[in-house]
Amino acid sequence: MYTNIRLGNEPSPTDPVWLRVGKEITAAFQHIGFVYLKAHGVPEGQVDQIVSAGAKFFDLSQEEKDKFPRDPDKQQGYVAIGRERFNDIHSYEIREAYDVKRTDGMFPDIAVPEFRPAAADFIDTCMKLTNRILIAMALGLDLDRNFFVNTHREICSDNNASCLRLLHYPPVAPDISEGAIRCGTHTDYGTITLLFQDDLGGLYVRDRKGQWVSAEPIPGTILVNVGDILQFWTSDKLIATEHKVLIPEEEVRRRTCRRSTVFFVHPDDPVLIRPLYGASTFTPVTARDHVLRRFRETYKY
Repeated sequence: MYTNIRLGNEPSPTDPVWLRVGKEITAAFQHIGFVYLKAHGVPEGQVDQIVSAGAKFFDLSQEEKDKFPRDPDKQQGYVAIGRERFNDIHSYEIREAYDVKRTDGMFPDIAVPEFRPAAADFIDTCMKLTNRILIAMALGLDLDRNFFVNTHREICSDNNASCLRLLHYPPVAPDISEGAIRCGTHTDYGTITLLFQDDLGGLYVRDRKGQWVSAEPIPGTILVNVGDILQFWTSDKLIATEHKVLIPEEEVRRRTCRRSTVFFVHPDDPVLIRPLYGASTFTPVTARDHVLRRFRETYKY
């Protein structure tokens, strides 16, 4: 999907453009819950810088990486392989991550001095694009244009669970245990997610017919998807799509690490999520209570 609400598109988009893009996004979300966003305005150089900084961190020794463990209260730091599991049917989920919630939080500044500034620049850009998507999405759902912007004022702060996550899927050993997977089946927890994939693939999403469909990487695009909270808000009009990352069958890809960069967007912690369109199976819940419950289900501390 191309968009005229891209960053750097000045003068500001007209009202008909905002509405058209919003209707296209919400229609795509109703179809499968994922959309490829082209011509978004995020500089390719910024994506390259944050991926490079993450790669340098993940290439450190395990002893060095373990000096920066994710703090469950601050939601910042390193998540080692085996610390997070989405689905207990799998014997092993082979990935590691580094979460960044605050750019003034914990970073491996000595080992990877470029990490903090790259993250700061990238988060700033993602926040600007997110606000544009939130405006378009509100109009697409026939809401006040600032409905979502007003409920997402403190992104990447102590009062909001939004964060940048760098993911590293290491090469798969020949003797890996049966039932292992790179990332188990799950839905994202928040409002929307911005995903920047590498070119290796492996991501699969479940469509409305229950079939698993490969979300093939498309150069220059961002994959945007619906999270749990948006499903609650829209009374199931928009569904948080299940997805997973499989171990590739091709030997050359099994031996190659996979990297992705993800920006998770959540409402401010105190926001009470109530269904917007009448009857729903969901009980109203604050954004904070929902995400803390999902973290307790996922992380092994």
